Amino acid sequence: MLQKCMLPAALLSALSIGWSSANAADPATIAARQKLFGAENVNASSGAVAKDKVILSWITNASYAASFQGRVVLLDTWITRAEATPGRNPFVVQDLVDLHPEAIFIGHGHGDHADNAAYIAKSLNIPIYASPETCDAMQADAVKYFGAGSTVSCINVVSRGSTPGAEVVRLNQLEPIGCIVAFKHLHSAQVAHDPTYPLVSVQNIPDPRDAEMYPPGTPKSYPTTGSSGPGGPIAIFYDFVMRGKNHFTVVWHNTTGPLKEGITLDIPGQPAGSGNYGPAVGAHLFSIMDSLPRTDVELGAVFSIGWQTNGERDAVMYNQHLRSKVYIPIHQDVGGIPSSSPEWRLGWFAQNDVMGVPANQRPEPRWMVDPLDYARPLVYDPTDARWADAGKSRAVSRYCGGEDGDDRDRDRDRDRDRN
Repeated sequence: MLQKCMLPAALLSALSIGWSSANAADPATIAARQKLFGAENVNASSGAVAKDKVILSWITNASYAASFQGRVVLLDTWITRAEATPGRNPFVVQDLVDLHPEAIFIGHGHGDHADNAAYIAKSLNIPIYASPETCDAMQADAVKYFGAGSTVSCINVVSRGSTPGAEVVRLNQLEPIGCIVAFKHLHSAQVAHDPTYPLVSVQNIPDPRDAEMYPPGTPKSYPTTGSSGPGGPIAIFYDFVMRGKNHFTVVWHNTTGPLKEGITLDIPGQPAGSGNYGPAVGAHLFSIMDSLPRTDVELGAVFSIGWQTNGERDAVMYNQHLRSKVYIPIHQDVGGIPSSSPEWRLGWFAQNDVMGVPANQRPEPRWMVDPLDYARPLVYDPTDARWADAGKSRAVSRYCGGEDGDDRDRDRDRDRDRN
């Protein structure tokens, strides 16, 4: 099955859903978009976001508000220390509703990623993309927050119970401006120390001034019921590929697993060892990453449950297989103690050193420090010559089809079940 899935794009699946624009003239939408994407990038009258830019705005942990050439989506929806009014965070859950995203992408179903998702999706009548097991939790959350009979549109990205890497799918949510490639990978896990490299110890400690500078406020969030359920550790990897010049590419993985060993967290409700897929599955996942278009910007989890035994080894391995030009670390204020991010930065450099990664083969790190970098828009011009890469076109053709996204000779379109 694994070998079969590496055949050309005829075996790739495509998911489609129509896009309807939000009421961008709403003053609350204009304000939320200016807050998260920068006033200079948002039309003050219409609320439209710049269509010639890709803008990424950190909304804590692994969550990002993203505008792909004017198309606004959410990547995870958890807010660290979500509050009723802005405090340590300059935004609240209502700001994410007012942002009027067209879709939500969930990397995996734990609460520090999927909290608030069903509430936002139901409030706006927009789809969630997630594993089937996480979609089950989203339906339960809809009932919890909106009453009996309530549902959300939740699109199964992969098949229920499938092996990581067994399916590589194409999502058409951003067409015609962009293609999204997705597959199941491995949630982070602790494995025995890898003797290939010396252990790099990360000082997972906070800035001692944090509590003084940012006193707690009144909590206000919408927790998922599925945090401890089967969908919790089932992780989806997303690759956003812009069409047109340079095929500017953003990868987002909200967890980073020990692919070398092929081990992840056991799935709740299944026998012990259900997360031990073995090195062959991990190697296959790396081969998929190798075959993707070269990554321009990687939003990738730097924290791993296995940090005490293998430091940031797994993050560096993802960097290398994705051939990332820019690396933006995520998941450094949950698991990673809030305000500990500078210590993880030192660890990342040291990890590259002990793994012998030459300086010219490392991505440019754009380190984010909480809470100073929350809602600070990172703005990219997809047409900049920096993103040109001669090897991209073939990979884009393989995974995304023709330039219009509708190459029926190469891709078989089918809609997956919606819960």
